[in-house]
Amino acid sequence: MKKFNTSLYLRLSKEDEKTGESESIGNQKTLLLDFINNNDDLNLVSIKIDDGYSGKDFERPAFKELMEDIKDRKINCIVVKDFSRFGRDFIEVGKFLEEIFPFMNVRFISINDNYDSFKNKDSSDNLIVPFKNLINDSYLRDISLKVKSSLNTKRKRGEYVGVVPVYGYLKDPNNKNKIIVDETASKVVRDIFKYRLEGLSINKISSKLNEDGVLSPMEYKKALGIIVSTSFKRKERALWTPKAVYRILENPIYIGTLEQRKTTKPNFKINKCVKLPKEEQFIIENNHEPIIDKDLFENIQRLMKLDTRISPNKDKVYLLSGYVYCGECGSNLIYKNTGTKEKSYNYYRCIDGKSSKNCIGASIRVDNLEQLVFLDIKRHIETVVNLDILLNNIDCSSYTLREINKIKEQIQLQKEEIHKNKLFKLKVYEDFKSNIITNEEYSQFNMSYTRKIDESNKIVNKLESEILELKKGIKSNQQWLQHFKNYENIQYLTRELVVNLIEQIKVFKNKDIEICYRYKNEYNNLLSNIKNLPKWKVVNNG
Repeated sequence: MKKFNTSLYLRLSKEDEKTGESESIGNQKTLLLDFINNNDDLNLVSIKIDDGYSGKDFERPAFKELMEDIKDRKINCIVVKDFSRFGRDFIEVGKFLEEIFPFMNVRFISINDNYDSFKNKDSSDNLIVPFKNLINDSYLRDISLKVKSSLNTKRKRGEYVGVVPVYGYLKDPNNKNKIIVDETASKVVRDIFKYRLEGLSINKISSKLNEDGVLSPMEYKKALGIIVSTSFKRKERALWTPKAVYRILENPIYIGTLEQRKTTKPNFKINKCVKLPKEEQFIIENNHEPIIDKDLFENIQRLMKLDTRISPNKDKVYLLSGYVYCGECGSNLIYKNTGTKEKSYNYYRCIDGKSSKNCIGASIRVDNLEQLVFLDIKRHIETVVNLDILLNNIDCSSYTLREINKIKEQIQLQKEEIHKNKLFKLKVYEDFKSNIITNEEYSQFNMSYTRKIDESNKIVNKLESEILELKKGIKSNQQWLQHFKNYENIQYLTRELVVNLIEQIKVFKNKDIEICYRYKNEYNNLLSNIKNLPKWKVVNNG
């Protein structure tokens, strides 16, 4: 009797665990060993186990070892409980059974399917085996769709479905789909935003965190006992990197906005992820407790788009770096030292002033510009503060009424958008019932229109809240005034002051400067509305 050197192959995935005890590794092993003991022509050489691996692909460690043993002629027979343990991909399983194993003269036995490649040669078996593999493949597709649907439902409700939350947050111990602020890590996040606002470069921030002994996100998670798997190469002790700092600075999760499903896989057989456009992602604002103020976050995003390069031997950017432009041609003004080491003369000069015939070249001494900017900011703040005092002493009911009417117009536009998308949904359903579009196309269209309706409803709710605030006298559209009032008693110019209050500084050839402040439109609109009030009625505040 010919003896076959045999390897037993066992597999269990997380999805299989939910189906019951019959698929457990222990049960599979018992069944396979009993089979070996009852067949004298099988010589047990090894047992290969992939525990926790899906059957949709064959990139499994134990399976790879199995194939290496076949190539090295250590085994020439494989025994499995059933075809689904070997794999659930119809095409790949068929390729192994019909091409690879016969070519390598390997015997394949599936116990529960009553299949033995050295015994089952008739045409009926040739039909049954592919049919069973097709059922296994369909099962995997069905599981994939159910899991995806379940996750999307949770994402739509604003539930967190990630394995490990980003640095600064932890999973709520009472609800695994909710994230809460990590008091320790959130302090580091706030420091990172503060450092960037003060003018520190991203490289300097990462160096400072390492110098201060702050644990990097990877090391912090390890210290908390969180198991972190990554495909990135990492050192024995992971340090802060500029990339890690940059990711924190650009992530809107820190203002309470949850962005999920940024990438997806084309189907359950392809592991490569593709990026999704914003409209196909699940983005929920005000979803959880923020760590960073929204205005600060938006300032940092604006700052990161500016040209704020610094010299290699400098830690901070210059006070006005990235904000100074040529009033003649619009180019950036660059920081230049035209003097000597002993006596420096620092200027901002037009980058195209000498090379371009279209620009006469603006320049200004740095200290003069900083002094002019400081004096103008101080004057502008005084104006805004006086405006706030004026608003508190006049009856702005007419102004408030106009603002409410503007918001109501926006609400009406959104409601029209909702009505239009509901009609689209109804039309898509009718097309589906008439077999004009497929089930998959219907699902995609339906999901897209539902998302648009939800977004419009959120905007309506937000606008209605603004109306309530206006009626209560809060005047939410005037909250920008507070940004200027915060700096009412400034004594000198700081980087934070520039970033928070200024959009752009233009310098002209004749040394004139023009400062474009933030909230310029709000400022002008408010002045216009106050001037247009039919009659200022002074409120008696005692």
